Amino acid sequence: MVVKFSDDIGKKKNENTNFSITPRVDNDMFILHSRLRPLFPSVNHTKIAKLVSRAKASDADYCPPNFFNYYTADFTTKTEALQFREELNKHQAINSSYIEINPVWPPSAKNSNPLIRHQNYLEPAPVGIDAVYAWQFKGGDGDGSVRLIDIEQGWIADHEDVPINTLPCTGLNHSLGQDHGTAVMGIISMQDNNVGGKGITSKAKGYVVSQWRPDGYFNVADALMTSILQLSAGDILLIQAQALDFNSGQIGPVEILDAQFQLIRLATALGIIVIEPAGNGNNQRGNDLDLLKNPEGDFILNLWDIHFRDSGAIMVAASQRSLPYQKTNYSNYGSRVDCFACGEDLMTAGLYPSSSGDAKNRYTGKFGGTSGASAIIAGAALAVQSISEANLGYRLSPQQMRRVLSHELYSTSSANGHATDKTGRMPDLKKIITDYLGISHQSKYFLHQKNRTAFEVS
Repeated sequence: MVVKFSDDIGKKKNENTNFSITPRVDNDMFILHSRLRPLFPSVNHTKIAKLVSRAKASDADYCPPNFFNYYTADFTTKTEALQFREELNKHQAINSSYIEINPVWPPSAKNSNPLIRHQNYLEPAPVGIDAVYAWQFKGGDGDGSVRLIDIEQGWIADHEDVPINTLPCTGLNHSLGQDHGTAVMGIISMQDNNVGGKGITSKAKGYVVSQWRPDGYFNVADALMTSILQLSAGDILLIQAQALDFNSGQIGPVEILDAQFQLIRLATALGIIVIEPAGNGNNQRGNDLDLLKNPEGDFILNLWDIHFRDSGAIMVAASQRSLPYQKTNYSNYGSRVDCFACGEDLMTAGLYPSSSGDAKNRYTGKFGGTSGASAIIAGAALAVQSISEANLGYRLSPQQMRRVLSHELYSTSSANGHATDKTGRMPDLKKIITDYLGISHQSKYFLHQKNRTAFEVS
């Protein structure tokens, strides 16, 4: 259960930043509060306050909650959780509370680089995103200073083709998630090294942060806060998670839960590009996010509803493998979705859906879901950002990145268009590079494919 105390509890008067203090309420509330623990145990209060201050300075529209007033408690049964929530909500000090079913497994589904011929998502549009074209430009292979963090549950630490970088705050590597994390990072950053396949951005600086936190608890919110602290404006945050709504039993993107929404909004206010799967629906049926309610009963993902709220993330659906692109049966969809990419039979590292065990050289042609589609979109965003920084000297904002990846002028349409299919559009890197960024071989740096060295041409 996640509990939020009212913003004014524990907040010093006449201060613009959040102030940490244990909520002081009546005796009954104190007994209830004693079972709660802070939602963000991995990050100290000073760092959170600085993040909020920076976000408010960089985004005039950003209105932060009091992050210090988020708490969590664990229960073994739904009945116990509901009883606790009923008692908790009797008190005026409580702003909101909701039950979060954890862990929810991520939204996946079943040359010199010998497997690259099977990686259709690398090919020119309309088949793929045309990563091959992007490789011709400086930064197109992810080489540069743009950092990516992938929030996962596990990974193969020393796979032969996928560099997995960790941080002191990464958390625990769950064995059941190791092939999923490796498959996602493989799509993005499989190395150009004569084995396996090749990632969309093979030289990317990719890191993992686990939803299994150092204290042993599964905590998506803490993983998000930890990741935000490690990223700068223009960096990429990929959230490989989905959420199960306790009330409806439906699966949706993580932002249907308040704490996750507030953290994603904090990230985008700080200029971080957030890629978020729309989620895989229940029982191989996709959910219409326009009809999905949050725990408070509001249609927060329906663009046309009064309760709609925008986190600023790029939300991704999954398409079938063949043209014209139809939604996969299980992919969620809705007016809020920005982009789609292939979510079927993706060639990448790992042995998903089975386990590689101790093997470090396994690959799969069966990865997919909105997990796979989101990995493709994250790779596209990383390529665009790296090319822009290397050739133009600036990074795109979250708003700019979302606009260009989903704009009709720089992308491939689904079979019936977004208005009908509600799956967004698939970015075309060639059109983005030439038409949006305005970069050509004749005017900027060109990365020679044969010797792979950068040189300037007139």
